[in-house]
Amino acid sequence: MKSILVDNRISEECERSLLRLGLTVMRLPACRALPEAIESHADTLIFKHKNDLFTYADYCEEAAYVFSDLRYFYPDLRIHFTSDVPGDKFPEDCKLNALVMNGRLFAREDSLSEAVLDFAKKSGLSTVNVKQGYPACSVLRLSDTHAITSDKGMAKAIENQGMTVTLIQSGEIELPPYKYGFIGGACCVFKDTVYFFGDYTLHPCREKIESAAKAAGVRLYSLATHPLVDLGGALFFE
Repeated sequence: MKSILVDNRISEECERSLLRLGLTVMRLPACRALPEAIESHADTLIFKHKNDLFTYADYCEEAAYVFSDLRYFYPDLRIHFTSDVPGDKFPEDCKLNALVMNGRLFAREDSLSEAVLDFAKKSGLSTVNVKQGYPACSVLRLSDTHAITSDKGMAKAIENQGMTVTLIQSGEIELPPYKYGFIGGACCVFKDTVYFFGDYTLHPCREKIESAAKAAGVRLYSLATHPLVDLGGALFFE
C-alpha cells in the first residue's frame, strides 16, 4: 500500500491525480493551536526521517485515527510523540520544521524540538543552524545534492555545505491569507519525481525549475491545472 499524508485542504483536482497514481490519500486534520494557514501542514505537524516520525503528543489526540492507520499499515514505522506545545506565533509554530539533506539537518536550533535535535545527534546527522524557521517549507529538496529555494539565507547555508542550489524569485505560490507561500511546501518528492500541488509551468521561474530538476535527475509532475499552492509539502509511505 502506498499512501500520502497531506493537508486536508488539498484541491479535488490534486487529490484525483494522486488517486489515479494509485496512492491512498490520508488527510491531516487541523491542529487548532497553530496558525490557520498552516494548521494542517505536514511540515509543521510532523518531522520524518526514514522510518522515524515525530509529532506533538497533544496533536495525536486530534488525529488519533491517522497515527493508528500508519501503525497498522506500516508496522516498521517508529512514531515518537514529543511534549512540545505548538503555538500560533513564530517560533512556537515551527518546532518540527527541519530539512534533511546529505547527512545534514538544517534547522533553526533555538526553535526546533529538543526531541528532534537529540534524534539527529543519535542518527549521525550534523545540525546546520539557520535563521529560517521553516526550512522544509522554504526549500525544495530535489536530491541529497540539489535544491531549489527563494530564500537567500537557506541557499547560502546549503551551498556552504557543498551542495547545489537554484535560487528562484519569491511569490507566485498561494498560501492565504499570506502574500505568498514557498516552493518546498508547494510540492512533495517521492523517489525520482517531484509532485506539485498545482501547475508548476505557470511559475515565472519554470525554466530554472526544469533545469535544476534535470541536473538532479528527477522528473516534474503537475497534479493540477491551477496555480501552485503551499500545502506544507506531504509525506509518502509504502
